[in-house]
Amino acid sequence: MLFISGSEIEQKELQDIINKLLSVNFLVKELDRTSYYLANRHKHKLEEFFKFLGWDFVIDDRHETIFVASPKGLHRKRLSREESIWLLVLRIIYQEKREGLSLSEFPITTLYEIKAKYETFRLPSFTKSKVNEYIRLCVRYQLMQPIDSDLHSDDCRFRLFHSWLHMIDSESIQQLNDKISRYELGIGEGDENEMDEETEAD
Repeated sequence: MLFISGSEIEQKELQDIINKLLSVNFLVKELDRTSYYLANRHKHKLEEFFKFLGWDFVIDDRHETIFVASPKGLHRKRLSREESIWLLVLRIIYQEKREGLSLSEFPITTLYEIKAKYETFRLPSFTKSKVNEYIRLCVRYQLMQPIDSDLHSDDCRFRLFHSWLHMIDSESIQQLNDKISRYELGIGEGDENEMDEETEAD
């Protein structure tokens, strides 16, 4: 139980933050500055709450990202092989593009560059409907944000947030390349992968 001083509105906002973190694990400052600052202000209470649940609560001010994770692997979302590959490809692109940028800048990629990376790994192309699903997945988990409206255009740009650092462990490009190659050969860890989420997916 949280006992937090402040207005009723502020307490309601804090409840919303907790529900959001339990649902999607991430809170990116660029996307929700009010909630980010509020979480920082009450970080000790939030640490206490998530510690009670057995979860890790981390404020990464360097990359302006807050995230929670269940060490015991509870509240997981099952991902298909194709979804896992999409996330790994985007993680590689993020890692490559963030080099040379300041912390205040977000890497930007295009659908064309994503397709090109798929071709580099000789991965099967994805359909337009799948692109919509993958983009919704990344937007929901505050991993990226479309800049342009035509999501199917090769020129469509996407901002990649620093939450990628915590979504997939910071590994070398080669390690990520090897992981995708294993998926390509069908020798990954099962046909599905997992990511933290509340028990019942939306």
